[in-house]
Amino acid sequence: MSSQNCRTRCIVLKNTDFGESDRIVTLYSPDHGRFTAIAKGAKRSQKRFVNKLEEFSLLDVIYRPAKYNRLHFLSEAELQEAFLSLRTHWQRYCPAILACELVLRFTREHDPDSRIFTLLHWLLHSLHNGTAHLPALVFFLLHLLDACGYQPRLKHCAACSCLPGQNKQLSFMFQPGNGSLLCPRCSGTTDLSRYSLSLQSLKFLQTAQKMTINQMQRLQMPEQVASECLFVLYSYSRYLLQCDIHSWSFLVQGIKKPISKKR
Repeated sequence: MSSQNCRTRCIVLKNTDFGESDRIVTLYSPDHGRFTAIAKGAKRSQKRFVNKLEEFSLLDVIYRPAKYNRLHFLSEAELQEAFLSLRTHWQRYCPAILACELVLRFTREHDPDSRIFTLLHWLLHSLHNGTAHLPALVFFLLHLLDACGYQPRLKHCAACSCLPGQNKQLSFMFQPGNGSLLCPRCSGTTDLSRYSLSLQSLKFLQTAQKMTINQMQRLQMPEQVASECLFVLYSYSRYLLQCDIHSWSFLVQGIKKPISKKR
């Protein structure tokens, strides 16, 4: 990789102290994807990095690319948006930190996707401005899964292809193992762990899948429906990642958990 300095816009996903004065910062950029850089002297900086490297911050940065798979060297950072309320308001902090962890886990280093950057920036901006956090997080996670190639298959039953609403079904079963639905008639044919998804929640998810970010404000999702949708999407994400999502525990404290069905 060239030693020439690079400039990019990015969002801070994570930062940790390193030694007495440095910080290691993980960033997501629409141009370079996820990358990690060291900010030398950041904890003592009175100009270059003061109050700029906090989680959720939108930055314009200049960095020197690493050699031999080492950390990039962060030279300068210009704060564009601080999203301060996300660090001072617990109900906004929880979905924001969860979204950053999901981006961190679902992406690879130097594999950019402008959709993921735009989606994360939209969520942070929306939470900062007081948008209802559960519907916003449902929309974010649904479209993040799509951007990563894991769109849930929510149109019909995976076994018999019947459509939601046919034969007076009141709910479907969601299979986290493959991201698909089973109708009540077919749900007894498998021993997978499953989550019940009401017809109302399923309709909201189907609608949200078709929406753009600009249209999302039209989606009025009751809290109970948003909670059910979020648990279903989280169960699918956890299966895909094959690991715990640590920040989920913060968010789930204020959410009523739906009943999972096991055979």
